[in-house]
Amino acid sequence: MTQAALKAALAACVSLSPVNATVTVCLAARGGGGTMPSLHRLQLSTALAESFLLTAADTLRGLHYDIAKGNRTLETYDAGHVPDKHEVEFHTPPAGSTPEAVVKALSTLQQLPVFDGKATTINQLVFHVIAIQCIGQSTIYLFRKYSKTKELGRSKKLVALFSGGAFDKITEPVFIFDDMVDCIALGGQMAILNKDNYHRIFEFFAAARQHAQQTLTQIQCAISIDNAAQFESDCKSNALILVRLRGIAERNYFSSLTLAMLEKKIKADGLPIQVSGTGKNKKLVYDPQHRWKFLRLLDDGFLNSDMTGQKYEVTSKRSL
Repeated sequence: MTQAALKAALAACVSLSPVNATVTVCLAARGGGGTMPSLHRLQLSTALAESFLLTAADTLRGLHYDIAKGNRTLETYDAGHVPDKHEVEFHTPPAGSTPEAVVKALSTLQQLPVFDGKATTINQLVFHVIAIQCIGQSTIYLFRKYSKTKELGRSKKLVALFSGGAFDKITEPVFIFDDMVDCIALGGQMAILNKDNYHRIFEFFAAARQHAQQTLTQIQCAISIDNAAQFESDCKSNALILVRLRGIAERNYFSSLTLAMLEKKIKADGLPIQVSGTGKNKKLVYDPQHRWKFLRLLDDGFLNSDMTGQKYEVTSKRSL
């Protein structure tokens, strides 16, 4: 789906209402260290289902109008990029990824088990999803990260119910669903409103760790690194570095990057990064004290402005 197609899909959501759409809400629990959660369908009263639908429709409608007015922009997803507040990244989740698997599992909504309220399930809740079905449109899924503070029974505050002129303690689980949405799956695309929560919902950091060696090997095949063992150890112990490395390895320029190009940049900007050896034995020296500058060098994060002549170290960038 192109950006134009995604805009069209959002425009089609403007008319959603209880008259032409139905809603299903599911809770997702994850235990045992796996990335794929178990999904549990909620049994809702008619009034509560309508409230979920109206809230979701308002979110979709608001996003459509914000994009149409230029208040927000659609940008291609980049795992290592830190988006501005007005940016909504989107992409097609790759085959075999957790987002793709979850959406596929949700396609059989009515076959999912009903939420049983057992403590073991509640203790492992990670997100909830609102699924909207409308005739003539593909199902829309709105995801929201779950936190234990959304269950009143876990609150450290004393929660009381006023009924029949008296207050009483609440003993049954009471869940709070806010009107926030972290990401939206529609038409095969994922639109990301809160990137940190998106990564947590779909265990992106776990996937980054799982593919860590592959990413590190890819980088070291392109650039010879001195003190490589320390580099690998530091990367594998820091999820943020792994995310940045994965983004670097996916840059369209990375396959053509050479040590000579990096050395030239180091000298031009006076970077605290050394190059060891001579000739074909040259290597880029990894110093843990300057790990972030090392990563920014690989990520082409030291830029010169044609307009002002100033040099910048950028923490995040997007290709034009």
